[in-house]
Order: sequence, then structure tokens, then C-alpha cells
Amino acid sequence: MTTMRLLITGITGFVGSHMAEYALAQGAAVFGSAHWRSRTENIDHLRGKVQLVDCDLRDSASVRRLLATSSPTREMNHVGRR
Repeated sequence: MTTMRLLITGITGFVGSHMAEYALAQGAAVFGSAHWRSRTENIDHLRGKVQLVDCDLRDSASVRRLLATSSPTREMNHVGRR
């Protein structure tokens, strides 16, 4: 069986961080997009368990790098910007 590779955009937010916890508990490899301004307090306890990829979702080249790095089999989008 192949391990699910889950990409969560907005992983540093409330919903994204809880989805990461759930996916990890199910055995998934979890990747998350993070922007340099992202607050990380919601996922500090997941450091070492998830792989964060610096990405500006407004930049297509940055998104292509995110997808190439994570090679996701599933993607969840929970992006919100203040």
C-alpha cells in the first residue's frame, strides 16, 4: 500500500493544523505550504512530523516548486489571509 502524501495549504491555521494532526494519525506523509509571514504556533508541536515548504501561493513558480517538492496524492486548501 502506498502512503498518502497530503499537501495542506494553510497548514498553519486552525483548520489546517487540525487536518494535519488527523492525517498524521492516519499514517499520511504531510506537507504544508507556509509563507514567510505565517504564524506557526498552531503547528509548533508538529515540527519534525510535517514538512513545511516556503511558498507564495500568488506566484506560479513558487506553487510549481511546492508541488514538485511535495508530490501530493491529495491536496487540501485552507488558505486565509489577514
